[in-house]
Amino acid sequence: MVGSGVMHEGYWSSVLGLDGWPRAGEEIMVMRNILLAELCKARIHCQHLSSGGSVRLLRDARARGIQVTGELCPHHIALTDEFVSSFDTNYKMNPPLRAREDVEALIEGVADGTITLLGSDHAPHAFFEKEVEFDRAPFGILGLETELALFLTILVHRTKAIDINHLIRMYTTGPATLLRLQKGTLASGADADITLIDPNLEWTYRKEDSFSRSRNTPFDGWELKGRAVRTIVGGQTKWKL
Repeated sequence: MVGSGVMHEGYWSSVLGLDGWPRAGEEIMVMRNILLAELCKARIHCQHLSSGGSVRLLRDARARGIQVTGELCPHHIALTDEFVSSFDTNYKMNPPLRAREDVEALIEGVADGTITLLGSDHAPHAFFEKEVEFDRAPFGILGLETELALFLTILVHRTKAIDINHLIRMYTTGPATLLRLQKGTLASGADADITLIDPNLEWTYRKEDSFSRSRNTPFDGWELKGRAVRTIVGGQTKWKL
């Protein structure tokens, strides 16, 4: 179904003459995972959902008690396939950026609890790797330094799909529960691994200021609201703004 697809199959792939990657290529795999989880009474986690159809499949499966969970990356709600019209390879993702209706379905999936985890899909690449024709470039972008701010900006401030407490659960107790780890809480005796957040801090992301050696990001110059201001690991401050 995916074949040589490099972007979402739709209007823009036709206009740009790039090989399309249909939603069905993702949705078939999500359905396969759901059927296997149901058959084997097992838990399956679906990473990096990008399609509205995947959200609908996941919602139905979870309502029937099937142990399947889903995850969202920020670029799939911050961007659409229209951005690929610039042929900038920093808009080349796996799975690809999709249409506006998919973005809306993903946000709805977060709001109603269908999607329970947030991730970055952090994929740094050297400059020369991305500075090629769109269909020859590797998939992926930087994600670690912008994911929290993008999710706060879009999910908490702009759309109000969830509140900050819900967002924090999707970063902490949600993943810990999935992986059956005694992590992600501030309970007495828990590991002192803590991120301090200013949810209302307004700032502009500049790729030149990134801690990464790579610069493959589509968010250079974006104005964001909310940011981590200190990271504590094992009770020791390892980074602060």
